[in-house]
Amino acid sequence: MKYIIILILSCIAFSATSAQHIDLYTWRVQEGALWQKINQQKLIPGIHVNVKVINFDTYQQHMQLVLQNGRPALFQWAPGAAALAPLLQHTFIEPNEYQLNNINPSALTAATATDAKIYGVPFAVQLEGLLVNKKLVNKLGINQRPTSLAQLESYFSQLKRNQITPLHMASDDWYLSQVVIEVLMAGLLPAQKATQLISGESCFTDPDFIHVLDTLSHWHQSGYLNKNAMTEGYQGAGTNVALANSASVFDGGWRTSPNSLFYEIDPNFEFEFWAIPGKSNKFYAFADGTYQVNARGRYSDTAKRILKFTTTQQFAELFANELNELPAYSKHMNIKSKNLTALAELVSSQGYGVSLFSAASLNTSEPSYQTLTRDAIRLIFSGKTGKQAAQSIQKGLNSWQYVGHKHCA
Repeated sequence: MKYIIILILSCIAFSATSAQHIDLYTWRVQEGALWQKINQQKLIPGIHVNVKVINFDTYQQHMQLVLQNGRPALFQWAPGAAALAPLLQHTFIEPNEYQLNNINPSALTAATATDAKIYGVPFAVQLEGLLVNKKLVNKLGINQRPTSLAQLESYFSQLKRNQITPLHMASDDWYLSQVVIEVLMAGLLPAQKATQLISGESCFTDPDFIHVLDTLSHWHQSGYLNKNAMTEGYQGAGTNVALANSASVFDGGWRTSPNSLFYEIDPNFEFEFWAIPGKSNKFYAFADGTYQVNARGRYSDTAKRILKFTTTQQFAELFANELNELPAYSKHMNIKSKNLTALAELVSSQGYGVSLFSAASLNTSEPSYQTLTRDAIRLIFSGKTGKQAAQSIQKGLNSWQYVGHKHCA
């Protein structure tokens, strides 16, 4: 009897201290270190998160297969309504049961589906704008962010006179559609107009949008951009700014990481981000994706506890300080990195809360907005006008009868 009692007590003690293991599937290798820290500190009592990394190129295909079998309980997903659509179609996800009041509004588009409901929790807010070599421009007497398009172009002219390429561009497909066009729109196109483009109330052939493409065309014709813009690679663009051959580049806050090539080339590199100072004067801000709970999963209730934890200040500070990435959390945080702190302030004060890149109404068929804007930029560099490039976008969207095809015929 004595041994039986000891055995029972041992089982009770083991049960009290053991944790339920929940799998998190992701394409992000860095998630492993983050969740290892959370597990070690037992920040979610009774739960241990196992991170399983899957190659990005096959991630979506792999996930749609395993989700049908109820695995995993928790996973990360690409941002925006278009990306969420197949998950909704197969009822793999359900809308949140609570408001995300602690999450930055600029990040919520990543978790908003076509039904206007919020699914999952956004992570890793990114900011895009003109990444500027601060030491270089300061050396030439440029010590203030431009407050108008005329002042920005005056800076460009000054840099050009000093044999410095004012603005460096790359030609990668993703870069043209997700960075260049979105940075230009965040600065030049008021958010209300962008929202109307998504709903089909405004057309891509309207003067406000043509102005966005005309601005890029003007910079190209004025020699403000690198001559090899349509053959340059993304790494090459950054390298030229780091080497001070060029003053700025269309780029994102992820470049401020300590492992960035900028610091590899110049350990004392100093960043500054400028918005395009047009009618909107905003930075394009978006979330890299979302954490999602598998609604068909066996452990969905436990996964929801983990999801709720990702909305807290404690998680946000770990995310920032362990990964050196800006979390989607919008309240006060203690962030060690000065670069991240500066980015957080810019997202909060000048974040552009609209994303045409991830809008389902513009990207559910081909040719999508993403494809058409990429091709429109290439048309500009081949000699076409902003108006002609805008017409090509409108014609492409109309070809599959997108939401605005009747109004914008």
